[in-house]
Amino acid sequence: MSVWIAETLIATTLLMALVMMLRRPVARWLGAGAAYMLWALPLARMLMPALPQEVEPSPLHQAVDQAGLADLLSMPATGPVEAAAPAMPWLEIGIAVWFVGMVVFLIVQAVGYARFRRHMLRGMTPIGEEGRICIITSPQASGPLAFGIFRPFIVLPADFALRYDAQEQDMAIAHERAHHERGDLTANMIALLLLAVHWCNPVAWIAYRAYRADQETACDARVLSLYGREQAHAYGRAILKAAGGRQFAGACHLTRINALKGRLKMLSNHDMSLRRISWGMAAVALVTATGLALTASGSRAAQQMAAITDKMEGADFARLTDLVAQPAQASIPAVAAVPTVPAVPAAPATPAVAAPASVPAPIVPPAPIVPAADMIAPVPPVPPMPPVTVRSEKGRITVTHADGRVETHRIPTEADIARMVPVVDVREGCDAGKQSTTRSETVDADGRRHIRVRICKAGIERAAERAGQQAERAARQAEWQVEIAAQRAERQADRAARQADMDAARADRIARTAHVAAINGLRSARAQIAANDSMPRDARAEALREIDQSIAELRSEQP
Repeated sequence: MSVWIAETLIATTLLMALVMMLRRPVARWLGAGAAYMLWALPLARMLMPALPQEVEPSPLHQAVDQAGLADLLSMPATGPVEAAAPAMPWLEIGIAVWFVGMVVFLIVQAVGYARFRRHMLRGMTPIGEEGRICIITSPQASGPLAFGIFRPFIVLPADFALRYDAQEQDMAIAHERAHHERGDLTANMIALLLLAVHWCNPVAWIAYRAYRADQETACDARVLSLYGREQAHAYGRAILKAAGGRQFAGACHLTRINALKGRLKMLSNHDMSLRRISWGMAAVALVTATGLALTASGSRAAQQMAAITDKMEGADFARLTDLVAQPAQASIPAVAAVPTVPAVPAAPATPAVAAPASVPAPIVPPAPIVPAADMIAPVPPVPPMPPVTVRSEKGRITVTHADGRVETHRIPTEADIARMVPVVDVREGCDAGKQSTTRSETVDADGRRHIRVRICKAGIERAAERAGQQAERAARQAEWQVEIAAQRAERQADRAARQADMDAARADRIARTAHVAAINGLRSARAQIAANDSMPRDARAEALREIDQSIAELRSEQP
């Protein structure tokens, strides 16, 4: 493992801890934007090369040298060489575990972001665009959020218009728009790569959460600077309504529950004068320069950086195969271990191969020469790769494989490329007999397509005029039909009223006829009773009196 890599990991960890100690005082006195800019310091140190040899070493480099970390990483063990019991390659194992963890971390993050993006776009409804930014609503979103670098999106919840008033909606969308305009999502991807390098470092995980909180606070400060201090209460309501949700590497939400308190406190202290902003930028630059100077890699790292393009010094990953080698191969005396000592001649290696397994190991010199720090361990021979011949000819490339298979790939000429791209001619004009837009496609003698598009403005205007006339006629026809229906209904109502009057008159006549018939029947009954001499006088008189009373009642009720 290179000294430069070790010093860089240590330096970035120290700078992350330094930024976490300074972020709150800087945000309080110089603004949230200055605190957010401090996080560029670990990234700048990660990209900083080693110092030249003639430059004085930094305090970090001196501390690494005094601790003996450089010798541990650069030199193999100096103990006696034992061919029968090779040393465990702890360095190679550690490098392999670190690299595998970094790759797994990046794969998990990429898969998680792809699933998150697919989840948000499921059932989405586009509502507008602002430049490259597409604004959509999604039933999967619990609050406003922004995601996407090459195709930026602002996602709003389905009930966004119901939960937020007009002012809160404008400020929430402005917050997410600010993330895209400031490049926060790209910065998040870069921070995620830095976190992948430090995947086994707990300080990096804590720093990443603090960085995301400072990013949101800086974005809040920018939104409030646009809308003014008097709108802080509306923005606070928007933050509280959007609180919650899961954090994703490629997305920025309007708020997080764990950072809600600090963001609401910032709303009452976001105004910064130009002088304080200038002092903040100067302070951030000073802290960045000081941190880089105190943690720069020294001359030893510069020497190893010159050779790192060939291979990583001291790390022979072929030794990892010894862990899974068969026991019979491990019991053979150290045929491959002898060449690692330059002072041992190569002649004894031949009888060692022919010797049986019971023969003791060759005599090892009592004082082996310690290899220098820049010496690279020998690499076992690798069988040659099967030859592949690539021959470039006029207009084609011929690839001949080891098994005799020949592949020929044709190289398109400029004329071929020109034929692939059609010629599109779009103009304003009217073709004969055509009313609106026309499109025609032809192929010339060279095989190139020509697409001709004519937009007839007068035809479009005539079509629009005809559509307006048709709409007007349809409206008049609908009005006429409504009027006819109203007249028909009125006539039907009149007929129904007249019929009802006739029915009432008929019923009245029937009632009068029945009344007269009842009176006549009573009179006939009275005459019969009066002429009946066989009835007792008193009973007859009583019956006649009742009949007369009934006749009188019927006459009084006669209509």
